Amino acid sequence: MKKVDKTGYFEHLDGKFDEFMSDYDVNRRKNLIFSQLLPNFYWKNTKVLEVGCGTGRFSEEIMGYGGQLTVLDIGPKLVEKVAGRLGCQGKVGDACDLPFPDDSFDIVVSSECIEHTLDPEKAIGEMCRVCRPGGAVCLTTPNKLWYPVLWLSIKLKLRRFAGIENWIFPGRAKAVLRGQGLEDITLSGCHLWPFQLKFTRPLLRRVDTLGRLLYPLMINFGIAARKPG
Repeated sequence: MKKVDKTGYFEHLDGKFDEFMSDYDVNRRKNLIFSQLLPNFYWKNTKVLEVGCGTGRFSEEIMGYGGQLTVLDIGPKLVEKVAGRLGCQGKVGDACDLPFPDDSFDIVVSSECIEHTLDPEKAIGEMCRVCRPGGAVCLTTPNKLWYPVLWLSIKLKLRRFAGIENWIFPGRAKAVLRGQGLEDITLSGCHLWPFQLKFTRPLLRRVDTLGRLLYPLMINFGIAARKPG
């Protein structure tokens, strides 16, 4: 079996990481997590783990809410930069094998990370494991319904990102969380069509308000659940 270098590619991106991200997309995913999926969560002084911190776009938001943040990424340089800039805890590790004991955090957040792992379902299971009873797990990820579009963009050499791509369906993510014993599962979504069509963004943003209804058809979905206890 060919060995996959999970760390090297993201370390290679380093300073170019943000070039693969759209401010519009990041802001819509922030809206998913902080306004739709976890609007009433009390963040201040809670222990928060962010899985797949990247360059810290979501880390900054969490710190602004007053959470005691630990950022994790598979790329050591990414962790060092984010933790150093924000003054939070940092840990290098694999989302599929989180280096923390059971029940370590009040909330576990992840945005656009699990699809870049070898086993997204195992990554979700790990997030559930390290979440304490009474805490919450919340993540966003692409909808596998749209994977053919990704495949075509790769074949046409329109997509510059060349890392691992393992997408899942919203229903499967929900089933994994239920299988881990989590409750009060909430789903929503964003981007009913590609946000790269900039002239359609005002309408696209309005359609996002129907995310709770249309998430099975949307390009990105978000899901949150509570660990009973």
